[in-house]
Amino acid sequence: MLLEGCLGSLDARKERGWNSFFKIIRPVLSISSVDRSPHATFHSAEIKLACPAPAEWYAGVLMELSSDSLRLAAELDALRVENRRLTDELEEVHILYQNTIEHGEAVENQLADTNIELAAEKKKADDLLLNILPAETADELKRFGRSQARSFDPVTVMFTDFKGFTQISERLSPQALVAELDECFRAFDEIVGRYPIEKIKTIGDSYLCVGGLPTVNSSHACDLVAAGLDIQRYMLSHKLAKQEKGELFFEIRIGIHTGPVVAGIVGVKKFAYDIWGDTVNTASRMESSCEVGKINISGATWALVKERFDCVHRGKIAAKNKGDIDMYFVDGETVKTPVRAPKKPRAPRAVSKRKPK
Repeated sequence: MLLEGCLGSLDARKERGWNSFFKIIRPVLSISSVDRSPHATFHSAEIKLACPAPAEWYAGVLMELSSDSLRLAAELDALRVENRRLTDELEEVHILYQNTIEHGEAVENQLADTNIELAAEKKKADDLLLNILPAETADELKRFGRSQARSFDPVTVMFTDFKGFTQISERLSPQALVAELDECFRAFDEIVGRYPIEKIKTIGDSYLCVGGLPTVNSSHACDLVAAGLDIQRYMLSHKLAKQEKGELFFEIRIGIHTGPVVAGIVGVKKFAYDIWGDTVNTASRMESSCEVGKINISGATWALVKERFDCVHRGKIAAKNKGDIDMYFVDGETVKTPVRAPKKPRAPRAVSKRKPK
């Protein structure tokens, strides 16, 4: 029973235990046939005692088995220590892994916030660029670093100017003068924004815009005249409001001409989109030859808008460095009365004949 109990305790080292056991008892046992497999039983082996087993022999066997047990216990303790060390290292690796994941998520969130901020700043920069340049030109400039000048024919150019600006500016403080110009030009920007018109620039008290570029269209002449009428109405209401307050006011002249131009940007610092050509000069002459509060257009523009707007021919007017030019005042948009179908005559009512009673 003692031997069986000792053998049963050698669970992790069965094969080595069996070898040690047979090494010890071989001198005193004669084994003819023994199944040395881990599942062997003493009932399947023919064991013959060679001699009586003295007490010293049993003591030696127990000592051998005890030393083996001690060695196995020491190995088991070493394995437990190693297992604990590996568990601790695994725990540290797990903590490091969790910290890495949390750090990665924090970095991703920070990058997402940064990307949102960058997108917002990029939109601000793009909006600012679009405030200076047409969309097509701005896109070309961003992609290639430069923009090629292009010819457009025809387009319609509009110049506006304030009468007596120099005299009025001398009677206003610088702040009041700039505020008055800003109020008027902001209104012009809003009006021009209603149509496919490109604002080019302001030069002192002059406002320059053009239709038909950079996106070519066939309505440019009508668009500019319609915008001019809106500006004319705004300036009239602005004048009345100023008169009620007893304040100084501007009175406007508007000139419009149609023809070819070259458009593009030049330079690398403080560049701006601009237009060049005789059409621009002629539009300026239309404005300078205009009467206060009126819209003066050339014959070229009149030919494109005469079906939509009521115009009064002024005749040929001498323009500086241009000779005599046909000019027209725009009175307003043509009001077309709808044609009604003639009424059908009513059929005469039948008179009923009643017999006298």
